[in-house]
Amino acid sequence: MPSASIAKFRSATLNAARRSAALVVSLGCMIVPAQAAFPDKPIQSISPFAAGGANDYLTRLMAQQMGSDLNVSIVVDNKTGANGIVGASFVAKSAPDGYTLLMGNSATHGTNPGLYANLPYDPVKDFAPVGMVGFVPLVLAVDPRLGINTIEELIAYGKKNPGKLAFSSSGVGSTGHLTGEAFKAASGIDMVHAPYKGDAPAVGDVAAGQVPIAFVGVASASPLFNAGKIKVLAVASSRRSGSMPTVPTMAEAGYKGIEFSQWYALFARAGTPRESIDIMNKSIAKALAREDVRKGMSTQGAEPEYSTPEQLDTFFKAEIKRFADIIQRLNIKPE
Repeated sequence: MPSASIAKFRSATLNAARRSAALVVSLGCMIVPAQAAFPDKPIQSISPFAAGGANDYLTRLMAQQMGSDLNVSIVVDNKTGANGIVGASFVAKSAPDGYTLLMGNSATHGTNPGLYANLPYDPVKDFAPVGMVGFVPLVLAVDPRLGINTIEELIAYGKKNPGKLAFSSSGVGSTGHLTGEAFKAASGIDMVHAPYKGDAPAVGDVAAGQVPIAFVGVASASPLFNAGKIKVLAVASSRRSGSMPTVPTMAEAGYKGIEFSQWYALFARAGTPRESIDIMNKSIAKALAREDVRKGMSTQGAEPEYSTPEQLDTFFKAEIKRFADIIQRLNIKPE
């Protein structure tokens, strides 16, 4: 820096320091009220998918645990529609004060940016990462009335009945949708996608006989699987699910490379004070460290996963790129 610039810089900072000191003296006798500690009022936590699914379960679980830890009421609100776009857009337009949270996931902050050209929110610019919560593997579920017990039998049925198979998921561009399209491409069978507003209704209609196949999170499939209302042919993960230990992975069934999991993480509005973010992140860590919380998540097929805000930021940005590449390769379009 030139000497003249240094002198000018030092002069400016000295003058600023003098003005600051004078201000402190002038305000010395005034009583300045302390800022209220965060949080000092109820927090709204948005689940962008239907009640009964993994997103809803984890939103409510974290709301209960964090609310107790922070001594504040955390109210869950399901704002569903358009593969999580409705709920995410609501939070993107909220005040940047930490009092409106989003249980974001692999759709809102993963697949949607690569699927929709005119997404009404920016997953990077509109949100502040708070912390990861967990992962849920995807499963291939079928209607027991089909009489199909293995992937091989499903493929044989599909090839004998072209155009008669449909698969449901939690929405267009969801990880379930991508898993179905990847399986469709790998197996060579013809299937039509039936998008729903969440995993629970998607797999519920398989149990009801309204749609033959679903690619949904193990959390939503487990209760119906345990009740014998659906069959699960494979888990789309690198290892078997603890809640379905007898169900093979896609790789074990002969389809390597089809590995998809739904992930869930809390986000606040961009511009939320870092102090508030850190308070909530520490609360997430406390919740996920609890043995009863971890057991509760495991019964739903969910695997707890803690992260710092920085780790989540790096992770979801990489996911956006990964899913964009898959969407382009499989030529998936909004329906």
